[in-house]
Amino acid sequence: MKYKNLLDIVVLAAGKGSRMKSKSLPKPLHCLNGIPMINYLLNNLPLSNFANKYIVVPDKHDEIKDAVLKSDNTFNYIKQSEPRGTGDALLQTLGSLESENIIIVNADTPMLRTESVLNLINSHVNQKSKISILIDTFDVDIPGDYGAIIKSKDGEITGISENKNVNETKFSEFNVGLYCVNLSWLKKSISKINSHNKELYITDLVGISADEGFDVNYSFPLTKYESIGINDKYQLSLANKIAFKRKNIDLMRKGVNIIDPDNTYVDYNCDIEPDSTIQPGTIVKSGSTIKTNCIIGPDTEISNSLIAENTIIKKSVVSDSKIGSEVKIGPYSHIRQDSNISNKVYIGTNVEVKKSKIESGSKLGHFCYIGDSMIEKNVNIGAGTVTCNFDGKEKQKTSILKNAFIGSGTMIVAPVIIGQNAVVGAGSVVTKDVENDQLVYGNPATNKKSL
Repeated sequence: MKYKNLLDIVVLAAGKGSRMKSKSLPKPLHCLNGIPMINYLLNNLPLSNFANKYIVVPDKHDEIKDAVLKSDNTFNYIKQSEPRGTGDALLQTLGSLESENIIIVNADTPMLRTESVLNLINSHVNQKSKISILIDTFDVDIPGDYGAIIKSKDGEITGISENKNVNETKFSEFNVGLYCVNLSWLKKSISKINSHNKELYITDLVGISADEGFDVNYSFPLTKYESIGINDKYQLSLANKIAFKRKNIDLMRKGVNIIDPDNTYVDYNCDIEPDSTIQPGTIVKSGSTIKTNCIIGPDTEISNSLIAENTIIKKSVVSDSKIGSEVKIGPYSHIRQDSNISNKVYIGTNVEVKKSKIESGSKLGHFCYIGDSMIEKNVNIGAGTVTCNFDGKEKQKTSILKNAFIGSGTMIVAPVIIGQNAVVGAGSVVTKDVENDQLVYGNPATNKKSL
């Protein structure tokens, strides 16, 4: 917070991103580690240090604004109606900027870390520089065309040459896309930016500073891969690989046991508690939470779901659901949207559950389908049982009350209520309600005796 009154931030997010080859999705909204790229950037910036925050956006920017609000609701939005380069985008903000120094960052450089940004700011303020930039060394692991750093014979930065890559051995370093600029100097010098095919480039400020006799201050990222720029789907895939690795490292350092980090994918906004084990091939996404001492995987997908402690899920899919503690699921089962599985439930092989509540202690044998149902405590549902919940027009409800026993291969034609302690014989077709403590079987199932 020590720079609170010294810094504004400008995020440049108005470019068309034509190299992404996307017909409708703006580049800042492409998915990185399970969240929009711009959110990944903002979540890793030291936003509390900035007095005023600005994002330069295109005319149609509602989607970008909606995404930004999930990370920070204090940004101001400044339109760049025509995409005339980064220099023009910065020019649109000039009348709004207030603080002594301005951080400027490209939205397509989302891998930056807080520590590297603060390091550049510290250096800029301590040196009382007019402009400071983040640079990196060309590396085959960081592909793409970047602005190459031009240096004098004595090693001073004198400019940036655009659209160079690692194969051009004339250059050894490139511009990352993070700048810290003194506002008073910027207001005097921005008019000196030359037009390049009707576009203005912010990188020209580096050469302008050098021409005016001011040293161009610089620093390097503190970790590898922070400088990856995302301009096409290939670079996006590389950034995703690094982002997923970062997430896994963070989780493992907090006590999560990830057996094969290279084959485990956990979204940025998901949480896994210590002492849980994640087996290879597991995907955890869309804000899911996994509590302590769970075993998830292998080859399992958890999406937008809560998994309570001590639960085992093997080779299965869970989406938009809540799973209680000490539950066992799978392999090859699917828990679909709006399902609520209570504690100590057993769900066997090749079971599908949808929009259903399964209360504690109940067991679902393999090859079951349970849809739009309420299953009370300690119910046993035999293998191959199906709740026939669709009558051709709409979904119907099934209720199975506590301690009921459903034999294998039973068809339950909803709407049906099966009472407490009732027993349904194997292979039955249940078309009517079953009273408490009754034995029924047959096709259709009929009452045979009281229990």
